[in-house]
Amino acid sequence: MGRGSTSLDSYEYDSWLADHKKERELRRRRIERKNANKGYSGFHFGIDDKPVYTRNKEEFKKELERRNLLMRDDVHKRLR
Repeated sequence: MGRGSTSLDSYEYDSWLADHKKERELRRRRIERKNANKGYSGFHFGIDDKPVYTRNKEEFKKELERRNLLMRDDVHKRLR
């Protein structure tokens, strides 16, 4: 039987880890996923159901606009 994808965008692998009580690796993957959102280039998790890949700031803004989202820098009113 072949092994499935173990990349960060594979939520099936995360559920397998949770079912088999592999908590240490699951925690490590969640930290890596959180750190992947730094900067504009690369994968962005939490914007959509699937990770979104962008190469630069303009492409990132287009993807946010497609989903009716804004960057924190674009909001002039103080957020609570």
